[in-house]
Amino acid sequence: MDESPAIGIRERARGALRGELADVALGLFEERGYDQTPVDDIASAAGISPRTFYRYFGTKEEVLFGDLPTTSVDLPALLSDHLTQVDPWEALHQTMRHVAENIGTERVRWSRLLRVVNTSDTLRAGHLEQQMNLAQSLIPTLIPAVEGPAGWSDLRARVLVHAALTCFDTAFSHWAERDGDIEMLEALDIAFTTFSTVDSVKS
Repeated sequence: MDESPAIGIRERARGALRGELADVALGLFEERGYDQTPVDDIASAAGISPRTFYRYFGTKEEVLFGDLPTTSVDLPALLSDHLTQVDPWEALHQTMRHVAENIGTERVRWSRLLRVVNTSDTLRAGHLEQQMNLAQSLIPTLIPAVEGPAGWSDLRARVLVHAALTCFDTAFSHWAERDGDIEMLEALDIAFTTFSTVDSVKS
């Protein structure tokens, strides 16, 4: 007997409950703050036990992001592809634009999430660690494309990558603080244009 329809129903029900839990949690985080809201309170507000909560989300942080479509791609590979067509700074710009386009599919949710992140010491620390890891993954890809003495290529690549991530974070925060009533891509383009003097490092 084919059990796939039943499996499909269960998966849809599971997805619906995950979405409901995420909505409840986000509302509480906005009201009380992420660090001040324990899992027990989220579970209680959703009418379930903490044990049931952990069947759907492994951590409190996961409930914030776990039900969103993934925005992750192989960014080093994407950057490498852009580097075959444009200079290093523009390649970073186009790579960050790809991330922003994915975020735009859930713009209201992401703007709410970022405001929560920006008010939490715990989440900001985790975000900083993620950004450092991302930078370390992009720098080796950029180094061969940066002109200048070999001894300085690493430094120049690091500066470009960290500047690009700063542009992205600043534009993202600016967009979120305005409840998403401006275009994320426009904010990103303006941020990168502001750093356009960095563009003098050509491939």
